Amino acid sequence: MISVPPFVPEHAFIERSEQFDKLAVIGVSARTVGRRLRDSLFVEEADYEKVLSALKVQEKRSVVLIATCERFEFVLGDVQPGDTEYYLSIIASEAKIDIENVRTQSYVHESFNALRHLFAVASSLDSIVVGEPQILGQVKDCHRQSRSLGLTDNFLDDVLNASLIAAKRVRTETTIAQQPVTLTSSALQVARGVHGDLSRCNVLLVGSGEVGELLCSEFKSVGISALKITHPRTGRSETAAFRLGGEAGAWSELEALSVSSDIIISSLGGGEMLFTKELIGTCLKQRKRKPIFIIDTTPSRDVGEDINELDGAFSYNLEDLENVAKQGKVLRETATMAAWKVLGQEMQSFIRNKVERQAAPTISMIRKHFDTLRQQVVSECGGDVDAATRLLVNRLLHNPQVVLKETAREDPKAHLVLEETLCRLFRIENAEVNSETNLGINTVSSDEVKED
Repeated sequence: MISVPPFVPEHAFIERSEQFDKLAVIGVSARTVGRRLRDSLFVEEADYEKVLSALKVQEKRSVVLIATCERFEFVLGDVQPGDTEYYLSIIASEAKIDIENVRTQSYVHESFNALRHLFAVASSLDSIVVGEPQILGQVKDCHRQSRSLGLTDNFLDDVLNASLIAAKRVRTETTIAQQPVTLTSSALQVARGVHGDLSRCNVLLVGSGEVGELLCSEFKSVGISALKITHPRTGRSETAAFRLGGEAGAWSELEALSVSSDIIISSLGGGEMLFTKELIGTCLKQRKRKPIFIIDTTPSRDVGEDINELDGAFSYNLEDLENVAKQGKVLRETATMAAWKVLGQEMQSFIRNKVERQAAPTISMIRKHFDTLRQQVVSECGGDVDAATRLLVNRLLHNPQVVLKETAREDPKAHLVLEETLCRLFRIENAEVNSETNLGINTVSSDEVKED
């Protein structure tokens, strides 16, 4: 288990985090739900657009729905009381199960934790296979569709864009993107060791998910004979078959499909043992002992551990495939820690940028005020530069001088705070505070103040 480094925002950011306090992520993922809920939340394009359209009708704003094979979550830029129940009810409705069941399998991230989660999702650090390439494009597409319907605002757009920028940095500055390559290379290596020429092999994908589809794409790229896909939900297998260039098979024919397959990729999950020693033993007999290579991509295990006891059966899970690559685990952990470091830098930079923007209206107001005084002075003094600059300085310092004196009389401690703030604003060394040139205050006569 890789220890994820904590994200601690700079103190100044915490002081001015009002906007980030409204940020939230509400949803479920393959890491938190069982098979039933995960399968029920498969969203085809039409269903996805239906959910977004319903949000628009309800006049929801500042929301992006991220829906993939592994997750179904809402990113909110302006979370309101009652939003958690509202969005969990949508998930329950889509899954056609009780909301209490959804609630126990869901998560709610808020403020900086929500930002961290979104950055991790876009960078594939929250994926079943860290470094998988599909999620970056999926997040981008989900953001685009929500934005096209007017469901986002400037803040949420900035958050999503920042997560994509961070993800691209992770992929270019760390070796995290090499992890899926290592995984698929290991799968091909073992498959060739079992079957030799893969062009004669039939591949069966059971279930769905980014990992299974990633492996199928890799096997397709080396020229396998055929790819079949089966799933308890017919629509899901047909969609995956269209996307991957395979053929959908009936779930009721799982055993027959297994008999005719040389490589089985199991991606259903949910804790139910699909491939038992008895089932694979029966398949091997019908195959006349022609070997079967099985890859279990699920954390809950679709494939029995005792299958490897059978002659002709070769069962590997993701950890086994990683171990095929030399130092795979060490490389993965090193790359993941480097990726989290990059994400931390990007989050601090993004938060700093948003916080600094909060000062922009005040800076603009001060600049406008100073320029107004400058124009007045130039008009009054004609071409006398010396008189104009002297008068401008007096007028600029008049109000600060009055406030400093009043504060010194009423609250000496507050006066010291103001003094330090002025020194910081004008980059004046503390040693100058009590000198004769202290901000020019002691050189401004009462007549000059009255004249202003």
